[in-house]
Amino acid sequence: MFAVRSFTPVLSRRVHAQQFQCSWRLLSTAALDDKVASFKADIETHLPADGKRVVFATAWLATDNVFVALMHEHFPKVLSGMNLVAIDTMHLFDTTHVVAQQVEAEYGKPALWKAVADVSTREEFNARYGDCEEMDTADFDFVSKVEPFQRALAECNKDIL
Repeated sequence: MFAVRSFTPVLSRRVHAQQFQCSWRLLSTAALDDKVASFKADIETHLPADGKRVVFATAWLATDNVFVALMHEHFPKVLSGMNLVAIDTMHLFDTTHVVAQQVEAEYGKPALWKAVADVSTREEFNARYGDCEEMDTADFDFVSKVEPFQRALAECNKDIL
């Protein structure tokens, strides 16, 4: 019933762990090849080669940032022609702004930022609309996400999301 644990010197365990990590990376890279190939096929099939009619809405999530990295690596012309749109709901984490700046700098692709209309701080938001926790979810979403995104789309003059 009990597992017997053998004693392995610390150095030996570190070497074993390093070997395991290297093989894991190779396996995980191989596992991603099909997904990247599928991504590339989808981009070639569904997006214009110059990216001129394309807008990508980003919330700076890991998946969004991977999308930008893949576009940069495999479709730089599409990325160059498309717009990244970011919406500041006035309730973003401070780290979100840091990540956004890093991604914009890394890939040379600044985003078009839009915020809640006529508001520039969370305090102004609260004074105008009330605390987001007390607002109806649909009202919060419209004021802080939908309406700013509609303004961004109009400014970008894009029709592929």
